[in-house]
Amino acid sequence: MKKIISLLLVVLAVSSLNGCTSINEVDEDKVKDVTDKLTEVLVNTVGNEKAERMESHSINAAGLSMLKVTNSVGNIDITTSDSDEATIDLNIAAKTGSTEKSEQLVSDFIYSIETTSDSIDINTSFKEIKIDDTNISTDLKIAVPNNINNIIISSNIGDIFVEKINGEFDISNNVGNITIKNSKSSYNIITNVGEIVVSEASADKSSEFTTNTGDINVVFNDITGAESIKAVTDVGDISLKVPKDSSYEAEISEFMGNERTEKNKDGLTKIKLKTGVGDINFN
Repeated sequence: MKKIISLLLVVLAVSSLNGCTSINEVDEDKVKDVTDKLTEVLVNTVGNEKAERMESHSINAAGLSMLKVTNSVGNIDITTSDSDEATIDLNIAAKTGSTEKSEQLVSDFIYSIETTSDSIDINTSFKEIKIDDTNISTDLKIAVPNNINNIIISSNIGDIFVEKINGEFDISNNVGNITIKNSKSSYNIITNVGEIVVSEASADKSSEFTTNTGDINVVFNDITGAESIKAVTDVGDISLKVPKDSSYEAEISEFMGNERTEKNKDGLTKIKLKTGVGDINFN
């Protein structure tokens, strides 16, 4: 119940933020308008009828290296598998003013799971979201073997969680939090409205974390393989922690503060941290 209502709320948030065309632009009046609309929708969604459809798939992923996920509304949870198979658990849920309509929407929903020469491609997106009395979500729980080392996700609404995956991440989300745990990767992480949290992780090559509205909290236990790390938020705080013996040169541009540079050892890893409105905590 709580999850479905939350997803409907963020749909309205997306509609209200349509005028914000750049990740670097924030309209504070729109943010206030979103808050008002969220309260209104929360009241109007109570009492709607829900239907669900759950399906599971297993795919031989030996020799594959990439996972691609395209999703409209729903949470995505990805972790590792102990076998050569990838498992995909999908929960399709609909909530409308009647049980019959909810069941029909769930029954009619079409998605695709395909394999190519090097990837697993999952598409649970849909073209239109109506915000009158209908809400559809597709939650994914995915487990992949260790040879899957390139994760590409494009999602509109929902939280994304990735754990114990090493390699390269390219994750883009419109509304929702992105959490990454226990990985060694290069990261390209973008969310328009939401928090970015990275913990128990190592940075490799070049990484960038960007959010329009939300905090960025990153804890790296190793950055020796990192050429550069960049974190930018327009409205929110940034916290970045790296081992004290790391070699880095950090350029820090903080709201209402002077720009400063902090250097340790030879300054091998180039770090840039910037907030439009918010504080920066580095180490």
